Amino acid sequence: MRSQTCHRCRKTIAAGDLLYRLTIKVFADFDGIIKIKSQPIDLKEEFDKIKAYPEDLLEEEVFKEFDFILCPRCKEIYCANPLHLPLEGLPPAEPS
Repeated sequence: MRSQTCHRCRKTIAAGDLLYRLTIKVFADFDGIIKIKSQPIDLKEEFDKIKAYPEDLLEEEVFKEFDFILCPRCKEIYCANPLHLPLEGLPPAEPS
């Protein structure tokens, strides 16, 4: 196996060293409610609009996947705050 590079810090991870694969999947969800406009909908016109968009852009509206390699330190940093939310103002952690 060849060496890998951490996508976050760019550190080289030698063959045989510990590394982590991070896969992020973002996909459309449906809550069961369809909002219908008050005016009539021309389905043919709507389908024609959809056909005008490139297929890859339409697919990204429904599903997108990212794949990264992380070194152990970057994995810890990522897992501690995966959405990169501001940490100020949070109550201190309770002792275990």
